Amino acid sequence: MRSVNPVTLLCGALLATSAAIAQEPGSVVVPTQSGQVVVTPGTTSVTQTTVPPPGYGVPGPDANDYLPSSARPLSDTSRSADGFDLNRGSSAGGSVRGAQGAEGIVGSRAMSVPPIHTVRRGDTLWDLSGRYYGNPWNWPRIWSYNPQITNPHWIHPGDQLRMRRTGTAVGGYRGSSNLLGTGAGGFADRRPHVPRDTVFLRSQGLIDDPARDVWGELVGSREQQTLLSEGNRVYLQMKQNVEVKVGQQLTVFNAVRAPEAVRGARRPPGMVIAIKGTVRVDQWDPKARVARGEIIESTDVIERGALIGPVGRRFDVVPPKVAQVDRWARVLTGIYPHQVYGQNQVVFVDRGTEDGLSAGNRLFVVKRGDAWRHTLTVSSKSARQRLRQDTTELARTETVPLRGNEEKFPDEVIGELRIVRANKYSSIAMVTASSREIEPGDRAVARKGY
Repeated sequence: MRSVNPVTLLCGALLATSAAIAQEPGSVVVPTQSGQVVVTPGTTSVTQTTVPPPGYGVPGPDANDYLPSSARPLSDTSRSADGFDLNRGSSAGGSVRGAQGAEGIVGSRAMSVPPIHTVRRGDTLWDLSGRYYGNPWNWPRIWSYNPQITNPHWIHPGDQLRMRRTGTAVGGYRGSSNLLGTGAGGFADRRPHVPRDTVFLRSQGLIDDPARDVWGELVGSREQQTLLSEGNRVYLQMKQNVEVKVGQQLTVFNAVRAPEAVRGARRPPGMVIAIKGTVRVDQWDPKARVARGEIIESTDVIERGALIGPVGRRFDVVPPKVAQVDRWARVLTGIYPHQVYGQNQVVFVDRGTEDGLSAGNRLFVVKRGDAWRHTLTVSSKSARQRLRQDTTELARTETVPLRGNEEKFPDEVIGELRIVRANKYSSIAMVTASSREIEPGDRAVARKGY
């Protein structure tokens, strides 16, 4: 009878899963405290493997790779691959701010862009741009390829949309003969008709009377979540004097605070309204005054208690417009009460249509004085000390003199604002350029004819 190696019996249960490790005939895998080793009978060969015991991770740069995604520690929450809680359910690639975003379709993404897309229920140009181009803000590109679309907010199931420019290679458009719409099919390109420096902005907030447009309140959700976002099913408690319809889209918003009192600025009436997203009504019970809907867009986390109503929400396309008046204004605040603002952020100013301003006007932010001197208000006393180098004495310092009346210094342009929407007593504007931080109370000026 053939004898059996006791070591083989001991490790027989491991042989089926260690075939890739034990390459030599007769080799066996023996578990240890630090992992597993391969033992070859008849030799002195002992090979340490990287296969861990059950329940332990593989040695390497990521010690947590064996954990489920929701249990792994994160240092960059913007790159989470976890599907837990607030991960977007949309095909769009997330929010893109400022000048970020691809100019064309490049790399492997180009091969996935079909020449024609047939619209299905729920499609929007925003979602299609995110799905195919990786940047939802590129939706005007799809519109430019399809001049039959008269309103970009309305596309219908069954419509066929051109997703590439005719006559160009997949993913490329620079140097195309169709730049002016001369390609086959007669499709005109709308991009040359969009004025340079046009601002595209989805409404984020406004200063207005919140009580005027409150139709109801978000009171619950189907999902067991505290923080809600796009894709969640929610319940809306509506007021007695309003009626809603299935398919109707309503704005989710919060009245966050009254505009701060800023020295030298007018304090406009109303509240700062932060827009949180959009909900679509899917079911309506007029007796119980309860509607069920789906959050189809979220610009921030949404919580129970958020207000629902027809607050003015739109996609503003704002080309530059010549100012009709010389008008000074003051920067008031933003959607969030930040201390400083910079390029591509949205701010409120204390002048509006009552003062001759309108959407598209440019305002130049100006400051007067010694820029370095202003930093001393938040620094220690030692910030004014400097080391003298023209003396033989050791480590002699002196205080930097602060002379001159800053009020008589010339104005310097440190940024530019573009009015996106003008109300009667205030306006919302985007910071289109800034060389220094912009603060509440800073002066901004519109010049007639510019």
